[in-house]
Amino acid sequence: MDQATYRAAAEELSSRPAGPDHPKQEFKRGSKVHICKNMPREMDHFKSDLDAIVDHTYAQQFGSNDVDNYALLLIDGEDGSLSFSAWYKENQLTLISDDIEAGLKLIAQYEEKN
Repeated sequence: MDQATYRAAAEELSSRPAGPDHPKQEFKRGSKVHICKNMPREMDHFKSDLDAIVDHTYAQQFGSNDVDNYALLLIDGEDGSLSFSAWYKENQLTLISDDIEAGLKLIAQYEEKN
């Protein structure tokens, strides 16, 4: 597969809506989590010590069995601005709230603006 074909396939996969929650994933889509303060060295460029909403796992987006890596909607700063980041490991997250409806509303607001 040449690079252009590979890139087109990757972009197509990334643009698909996330699938349903995987039975083995710890945090469901819409769950509010807290990201740990201390990231491993290879992830020191990731934002940390803040709250986020689970958008999807790698498995939900790409159809694999990888339920340990999460894409998150980050809730930044005092103004509550939203940004998107992936792939945080399950062991870097702590459940704050399983009010899925509230989390899904935030995801929908972010998607409308972006």
